[in-house]
Amino acid sequence: MALPKVISIYRSLASKERDRFGLFVRSPFHNTRNKIVVLMEHIEHITSTLSDEQELDIVWDKKAAHQKVFTGKKYNELQLNNLLSDLYQLLEKFLAWQTFEKNEEQQNVMVIENLMETSVMDNAGKLIKQQTLQKNKDAIAGFKLHQLADQYYFQRSRKGDNAYLLKGQETLDIFYLSNQLRIWCELLSRSNILALQYDAYKFHRFIDYLENNLQQYGEQPTISIYYPILLWLKDQHNDAWYLGFREKLFLHIGEFPEQEAKDIVAYVQNYCVKRINEGRNEFLHEWLEISRFMLPLNLLHEGQHISEWTYKNIVTAGVRLQEFVWTEQFIHQYYNQLAPEGRDNAYQYNLAVLYYEKRDFNRAMQLLNKVHFTDPNYYLDAKSILLKIYYDHHEYDAILSLRDTVKIYLLRDKLLSKNQRSLYKSLFNNTIKLYKLRLEKGVISTEKWQLAFESLKKDVLESSLVANKQWLLKEMERL
Repeated sequence: MALPKVISIYRSLASKERDRFGLFVRSPFHNTRNKIVVLMEHIEHITSTLSDEQELDIVWDKKAAHQKVFTGKKYNELQLNNLLSDLYQLLEKFLAWQTFEKNEEQQNVMVIENLMETSVMDNAGKLIKQQTLQKNKDAIAGFKLHQLADQYYFQRSRKGDNAYLLKGQETLDIFYLSNQLRIWCELLSRSNILALQYDAYKFHRFIDYLENNLQQYGEQPTISIYYPILLWLKDQHNDAWYLGFREKLFLHIGEFPEQEAKDIVAYVQNYCVKRINEGRNEFLHEWLEISRFMLPLNLLHEGQHISEWTYKNIVTAGVRLQEFVWTEQFIHQYYNQLAPEGRDNAYQYNLAVLYYEKRDFNRAMQLLNKVHFTDPNYYLDAKSILLKIYYDHHEYDAILSLRDTVKIYLLRDKLLSKNQRSLYKSLFNNTIKLYKLRLEKGVISTEKWQLAFESLKKDVLESSLVANKQWLLKEMERL
């Protein structure tokens, strides 16, 4: 049964937001209809009885809801739908109210405006003086504030000046430059990744205008963050933009709204990943340092949880940099912040990765045996770790058996892309070739062995589709 949209949205809210919406509905200021309160109580009750695995549409019963609200009356679907529609309108108001509540600057501007309209000028003046001394985060609220300040002081004394009008104008300039920078960063990013087109003439005209104003506004946080990112997106071979950027990012990232801050972090981490993929391993440290700083700010989270893939990437970076103590602390500390459905798998797999890198192979294999292979990535990465352990332990028969098992899996799993199949097929085949070279060293002629070794190394280096390429190259160096 399809759920009414008010219930679908209510179900998606965090627990704290649901509680607040319940209070909102019960407030006589927002709602004076008792039947809506009763309907709200019914929805709260059925929602609270669900386990994490259950879906609300299983227990939602329109007739039961109607009976709860309109006790003893014959079922009337239109009557119930009208009430659900009214509750939905209250939910829309609640969501808007929540957003409004978070913006104190807009609230203060509206208070000042109303005080001036009702001629309570002394109180308006006190609030204007207080607010104009503070730094504005909301450019539109700042612009409106300085307009009201100019109006207030000009009305009080015709001998005023243009200071507040000019400040409002400056606020609008910053608002324009900041938002154009955001948009151009997104347009260039889409052009680079998806080959989507943008207006090059408008872009160059904006760049000219921006650069003419950098001396005045370049240190403003939004501009000082977005402008370097724009330079990178414009020329992805240039690293000059990144000099001193991390320090600036750490200083200002807390001044941005959460989602915007996440977008900025994504740009910078993507830059680091691009350089890492080019073999610039110093950027692995940069990527991890950025992740460490952003974790307690919840800027790597998706909703209430950190994704298991972000969790895995951080562990991978930590062990590659051999920061084992910090990485183990991270694995345990963020376990409860993983989504419940994938939590144990992610925890056990990543602990296994840590123990493998610490060369505690027995504990690594014990943990891998606890991983439920519901996801191809876990399955293939876990088998790759086992492959490396068998290689290290000289267990050739186990390698062959594992290769055959993975080969069947690659053939059967229809969700895998062609590239994924090639990545892991190449890893297993190249590992077997390397193992044979290890066995043959000193047995066959040096010239013949060297020829085979160079041929394998060339294949690995030139192929872009080899999983665990760095491990293979490292093992080759050990030979």
